[in-house]
Amino acid sequence: MHQVFKGVARIAAIAALTVSGGALVAVPPAIADIGADIEFVCSGKAGTHEVALRIDTTVPTSGTVGQPIQLGTIKIDVALPSGLVKEVGASSPSGASSPPVTGVAPSSAPSPALGGVAEIKVAVREPGGDRRGGWPAFALAAAPPRGDEAVHLTGSGVAPPVVPRSPGGLSWSAGEMALSLAPEGTTAGKDAAELALRCVAEKETALGTVRVRRGESASAPGTLSAPNRQATAAQENLCEELPPARTDPRYAINYDDPELAEIYESPSPPDGVQVLRGNGTAYCAKATGFVNIKKTGNAVPVALENSLRVLTEIHSGNIFSGPNYYEPRGYFINKTYRTPATVLGFGFMPTRAVAETVQIGTPGSGENDPITGNLRVMQMLDLDSSLPGAPRQELRAKAYVRVKAGQAEVNGVPLDLGDKCMTSPTLFSARGSLGTRRSGPTTYLEGQTVVAEDIEVPAFSGCGVGEDLSPILTATVSGSGNYANAESGQWCIVRSGTNCVDGAGPLPETFTVKPGGNITAVAEPFILNRSTAPSGGQFRCDSATMRFHTDRAHWQSRFRLAKGGMSLEGCEVQASDGNVHQVIGDVTQEGSLWLNMVSTRDDGLLEARINGVMLNVPVNFNGTRCTLRIANRLTDLFGINLMEGPGEMTGTYDNTAKIFSMRTPTALDISPETTCNIPGFTGARSFQSGKVDVKFPSELEIISSERQITSP
Repeated sequence: MHQVFKGVARIAAIAALTVSGGALVAVPPAIADIGADIEFVCSGKAGTHEVALRIDTTVPTSGTVGQPIQLGTIKIDVALPSGLVKEVGASSPSGASSPPVTGVAPSSAPSPALGGVAEIKVAVREPGGDRRGGWPAFALAAAPPRGDEAVHLTGSGVAPPVVPRSPGGLSWSAGEMALSLAPEGTTAGKDAAELALRCVAEKETALGTVRVRRGESASAPGTLSAPNRQATAAQENLCEELPPARTDPRYAINYDDPELAEIYESPSPPDGVQVLRGNGTAYCAKATGFVNIKKTGNAVPVALENSLRVLTEIHSGNIFSGPNYYEPRGYFINKTYRTPATVLGFGFMPTRAVAETVQIGTPGSGENDPITGNLRVMQMLDLDSSLPGAPRQELRAKAYVRVKAGQAEVNGVPLDLGDKCMTSPTLFSARGSLGTRRSGPTTYLEGQTVVAEDIEVPAFSGCGVGEDLSPILTATVSGSGNYANAESGQWCIVRSGTNCVDGAGPLPETFTVKPGGNITAVAEPFILNRSTAPSGGQFRCDSATMRFHTDRAHWQSRFRLAKGGMSLEGCEVQASDGNVHQVIGDVTQEGSLWLNMVSTRDDGLLEARINGVMLNVPVNFNGTRCTLRIANRLTDLFGINLMEGPGEMTGTYDNTAKIFSMRTPTALDISPETTCNIPGFTGARSFQSGKVDVKFPSELEIISSERQITSP
């Protein structure tokens, strides 16, 4: 979902609407369009139908073994025959039956009131073995009629990156699809109409291929080595595949309990979204962190694994008309690893216990009522869209739990608590930020920092054998005002194995920063080229100075690791006609910059991003003062409604050399707010090449580590 593929992804999406025959659109040489038209035979309760699928995305023209290859935004177009649409029972907003048939111009009829979800099985093939692509489920919305007797549903999404294992060709192919269709506006009720189909093509169709070069056989001396996730995996995995929606009443979104349902009410989804329902996708995610116990003033460690079923409901805007909103919902089971902790009871008495939280159903619920917690994700449907979007990017979760105590000792004396020592039910509510366009947006699959505030630990009961020890535990830790902070690792897609380690979620990757404080990082020079050709237009500065504030701490989140600003010196603008235009006054950065460390690569380098770039460049253009603004260009699918947004520099950070190296093409463009009309600096095209190597202080250490999960 990152913006580096913005320009060509939009060209590909528009081409899918206007060009037949799969013709490629001309793109800069560093990025290529890939995709295909696939004919499926789909079968289900509605019989057998022929359904056409168009896939469009972008991909780098080359890659390196051990370095991730990221597809651009994936755009899909599903063409449904009229007979299939009638089986779903969809109707247009005016009440007329849909879809339109022959002789109807695209502008003379409303879009059919139909939506759905498509899950495409994609294989990644390379010398030495194949694997699953782990593509997401695509929420589908009705496109305007085109007069071709078919109803078109469109959607978009982002697939996880693929790390090549061997040189040669890395390719993507598709041949199967699961399709769920429902009338637009379907509610979450049990009687909502839905039609599920299994679609198979006559043969797999190749979407595209990337040439993969051989990587370095060994990293340079002193390079930070990648963490060994296998060696640090937990001794046991708590991951389980939760049942699909509407197959077991115990596993479902709970709308009946007002406390759990509250996460869906504030803020409410914007007007204009449609509700789509499906089986959902099973995930597992590990998280580790701490809980602050207010009464004792101590922090105790916590480690857990969430088993989740997401995309059972999708509240989605329309990619054409908005809103730019995407809300997957689902349910989860939270299981904690039994973790030992020591606190000072009553301020002086060392109390050690092994505790865990046990998730339960709603208090007073029956045996066929949900035992799961509720999950809500709010994010933008398209990060590059200028349509009105989500009020925030956030994940929310709520569930009922009990705290169960096991082995314990007070002042060194063992206590036999028995096997029924636990609290009464309490409500656990947590949320995690998915960033902003300014600070760097993320997806829920990447992992996030999850925070729970004002946790109440109820009184204990059932503690002790032969004597009641419950009052000791209650007096020691029970009470309100407790706080939890946990870092989640990447979400494991259970069925495909994507992002999984030993069939479960990987441990979260965090960072230790030393010595911390205010740091200054300098790039000399700072060069952005509008084209790979020398004559394409260039923005050049002798230096760019970035000033960040970092906290000296262990186990910090990968995202929003540091915040700061930037100033540039000795700048000039060279137009595509060769003329050089002087910069008059200061080049300023508008707003804050954010440093994000995304992941550790196999070669020890850190995938990194600098987000929030918005440069004001005052230029003397032919005797007139104007402002060149370098940021990001947001637009709708048709390139009509333009809006400025923060830009992004992606690259790698070398912890040995202390250098962030920008990778091109960038997610920087000429803002529509620019007042200059300099040749080479007009139109929608990101900066295609350049040189930005930011040197950080030699004493700075940003060390990647995995939080451990240990047994008592």
